[in-house]
Amino acid sequence: MSPKPEEPGGPDDEQPGVSRPALRVATLSELEAALQRALDAASREEVLDRIARVLPTDSQVRAEMHSNVRKVSVSMPDELAQAVRRRTGAGGFSRYVSDAVQARIQHDLLGDLLDELDAQYGPIPPEMLEDARFKWPDEQP
Repeated sequence: MSPKPEEPGGPDDEQPGVSRPALRVATLSELEAALQRALDAASREEVLDRIARVLPTDSQVRAEMHSNVRKVSVSMPDELAQAVRRRTGAGGFSRYVSDAVQARIQHDLLGDLLDELDAQYGPIPPEMLEDARFKWPDEQP
C-alpha cells in the first residue's frame, strides 16, 4: 500500500510565523484563483469534469468512513424509523443513517469554513455574488 501524500499544512509546509489556519486559508485562496482562471479559460462543464476526476469517489469515501464501525444506539421518532425501513429494506438502515449523518457533518464543516473565511476576510461583496450567479445561472437556489 502506498503512503498517503502529506496533507496541506503538514510538517513539510511549515512556515515560520504562519499559523496552520492562515496557511490553509492561503492555500484555499490559491485554489480559488486557479479555479477562476480555469473558469475564464474553459467551459463550466470542462472545469467540473476535471474537478470530479480528482475528487475521491463516493465508494472510496464510504469505504474509508465505514472501515471501522461501532454499534451505537440512536433514538428517533417511530414514524421516521419506519420511513427509513421502507426506503432501505432489510439491512440498509445503518448505512442510510450513517450516510445522512455524514452528509450533515460535511454540511456543518462547510458552514464552519464559511464562518472562518467571513471572520478573516469579511462577507462576500454583493457584486461578487451577483457575478457568480450570472456565471452559474443553473446553480440558483
